[in-house]
Amino acid sequence: MDEDFETQALDSTLQSPSETLLSIRLLDFKTSLLEAIEELRIRRETEINYEDQISKIVVEKQELEWQKETLQHQMDALQQQNKEAMAVLKKQGKYQLAVETKEKEIDGLKEALKALQVNC
Repeated sequence: MDEDFETQALDSTLQSPSETLLSIRLLDFKTSLLEAIEELRIRRETEINYEDQISKIVVEKQELEWQKETLQHQMDALQQQNKEAMAVLKKQGKYQLAVETKEKEIDGLKEALKALQVNC
């Protein structure tokens, strides 16, 4: 292609002014066309890169959503376990309190029985 330009440049010295003007316009058109083609090529490469990046981001987003769901399920399970453990502790606490109360009542009755036995 450069040879065409060189040939045209040599020929232009032998051409008439209108032919020279036409050659200049043709050269300008070819230059503009090459620039447009290069810009299109760069744009295509950029679009391909953007599409690749978008695809990677979409995959990463999906993986993060799955991780979030998994963690949410784990958190729900742990909250349920905590709730059940607290219920068991409350029951144990109530049972322990009942046992302590009964023991105090028994001790009180024993004291009262001793006092009655001493008086009789």
